[in-house]
Amino acid sequence: MPRGVLFLAWAPFFSGAERALLLTLRSLDPVRYQPYVLTGTEGEFAAQVRTMGIPCKSFSLQPIDRRHPLAALRSVASVLKMAVRHRVALIHSNETASFQPGGYTARLLRIPSITHVRFPDTRVGYQWFFRTRFSRAIFVSRDLMDGAMREAPEIFGGRSETLYDCVEPQAPWSEHEATQCRLELGLPTEQTLVAITGQIAEVKGIWDFIEAARIVTSRSSLPFFVVLGDDLRGSGQMRRAMEERVAALGLTARFRFLGFRRDAPRIVQAFDVITVPSHVEPLGNATLEAMAAGRPVIGSRVGGIPEMVVDGETGLLVPPADPQSLAAAIDQIIRNPDLRSRMSAQARRRARDRFGIETHGRSLQALYDRVLASSSSVAA
Repeated sequence: MPRGVLFLAWAPFFSGAERALLLTLRSLDPVRYQPYVLTGTEGEFAAQVRTMGIPCKSFSLQPIDRRHPLAALRSVASVLKMAVRHRVALIHSNETASFQPGGYTARLLRIPSITHVRFPDTRVGYQWFFRTRFSRAIFVSRDLMDGAMREAPEIFGGRSETLYDCVEPQAPWSEHEATQCRLELGLPTEQTLVAITGQIAEVKGIWDFIEAARIVTSRSSLPFFVVLGDDLRGSGQMRRAMEERVAALGLTARFRFLGFRRDAPRIVQAFDVITVPSHVEPLGNATLEAMAAGRPVIGSRVGGIPEMVVDGETGLLVPPADPQSLAAAIDQIIRNPDLRSRMSAQARRRARDRFGIETHGRSLQALYDRVLASSSSVAA
């Protein structure tokens, strides 16, 4: 009989953390582990979880706050009710923001608690979120774990490990399939498409992307630029600001904004080059999805990006907040089809071998096994 795992997801909007959890849920062997989900908001993430046939409830997940004690208690009560109802063996928080209600519930039930750490914080921040102990912390990159160990070794020492988010490899498209997708999206079929994908936010280097596009288009007619994604957190405000900036530079005819799409991982193959010019990036699903689609990535040399992109082999790494370097890298790849072809093949292979969904599922379930075995031996 499979053991139950209750996943908690704050999910204030749909972003990389939520997309990563959807893939994690799919990676589990239903014979071994049965997932249940409690999400902090009703929205895109909850809808997709239910589409997968996984039991999912929505209830505001509030941390412990003396100013609002009843809200925090109701949060813990909701987690406790679902955990007891499904007789779960462990609780897994998808990010630090959802850990407190899960951690306190696990403590009450005397079952293990696991937390993902997806974004860097200060020592004070880590201490606040992890007021109660966890059984294991999962970091999405070595860089992120190393930073947390420096900040708060007393919290993470001996109870932490790195487990990369996963991606589902995409079957290679024929030239006809790529052309058809471009036509459906209203994109030019003959030009080289350079894209930025994922959540639209300043930290993702969106202004660097636009400035690099201005530089490249001033000396080349080759590329056309695509923005796939939206500012769901701000109801599209940042995306509209991007459109205004593009118009002010006279680049509207060389840009297309596609907005948020559920099929984003699939249509990435319609593009030729993906850029990830982030200023901060613990890991980044956009990079993994591009590699899985066999597309070279031009990424910033920050956070977990160098752990995914092999410079000169699967893509190119550039300094963050440096539009000139980003433009030079775009030029290098779009002007060299043979280089682009080699990088595409190597990116697809690396995504499959290192970050594939099956590899992730095996590693996560092995972690669950160890945590549960350790918990049983302590209880005995």
